This record gives sequence, C-alpha cells and structure tokens, in this order.
Amino acid sequence: MNKSIHSPELAYLSPTTRERAILLAQQLMLSKNLSPADAIKLAILQAKDWAVKNINRNVWKRLKTVEKEAL
Repeated sequence: MNKSIHSPELAYLSPTTRERAILLAQQLMLSKNLSPADAIKLAILQAKDWAVKNINRNVWKRLKTVEKEAL
C-alpha cells in the first residue's frame, strides 16, 4: 500500500471497498498526476459507486432466482 494514501474516510468503508479505493487512488496518482488527497477523494467516490452497483446486481440476481423458483 502506498504510504501517502491516508484518509479518515477509508476507515468507514468495507474492507473490499477500501481495497478498491486504495488501488484506484494509486492508479489515479500515477496516470493523472493527481495529489494524494485529490486521488483518494475521487477513488473513494468511484469505489462507493462500484460497491453500490455490485450490491444491486447481487440483489437483482437473487430476486430473479426466487422468482424462477416461485413459478
């Protein structure tokens, strides 16, 4: 993990989302030459969006299987 990536917001994320945010922040710092603070802010937003989409997809799949079982 990059030692320059520290943010109190990371403590409130789930471990999977936190890991994704750190990886995204590292990529943003390298590719777009963003400061660590800006990179982590953007990475946290992207990781939260990813987590919500992932959860919604899993819920949708479960609903579909329950619906098929009910028919």
